[in-house]
Amino acid sequence: MNDNLKPDARVPAVEIIKRPNKLREKVGGSADGKPGMIDPAALARASTHVARMSDAHIAQTRVDLTELQDAYRRAMTDVDNRPTHLKRVIKVSDGIMTLGKTFGYDLLSDFANSLNHFLVPIPNPSVAQLAVVGLHIDAMHVLVRDDIKGDGGQIGQALAVSLNMARAKLGAKRGA
Repeated sequence: MNDNLKPDARVPAVEIIKRPNKLREKVGGSADGKPGMIDPAALARASTHVARMSDAHIAQTRVDLTELQDAYRRAMTDVDNRPTHLKRVIKVSDGIMTLGKTFGYDLLSDFANSLNHFLVPIPNPSVAQLAVVGLHIDAMHVLVRDDIKGDGGQIGQALAVSLNMARAKLGAKRGA
């Protein structure tokens, strides 16, 4: 042992305070650290609630898609106020993206996210770039109309490939 490393007598002793794990206790764990189990009845109630919310979600998504289509149409026709209408497109699309994955509409969320990532970096989109926005909205309509969940299977993947090609061709160029 190195004699130069003597403990300093002036350093106070360290006190370790063990606080109860409130989170563990909330999910059924014990204060002494044993794992808990969530009440199966509570899980069943939560599943029922999510199923009911899923029906409301798809109805709200249809309303949101109508609003998205309207904001897009206004952006196409009202050139002077186009940035305002496109901000609305982004906001509505963001709402669709946020809840889609929660209810199993992963591809719907992906398309909404893709739309926003395409549109945000373009300060003044051309008519061709706006057409790509319309393609995203049309694809989202198809997913909701046909109740396509998850990755969408072959139809979903074909839509995704088409949108990727359109974005790649007409998206904002870095450094431009």
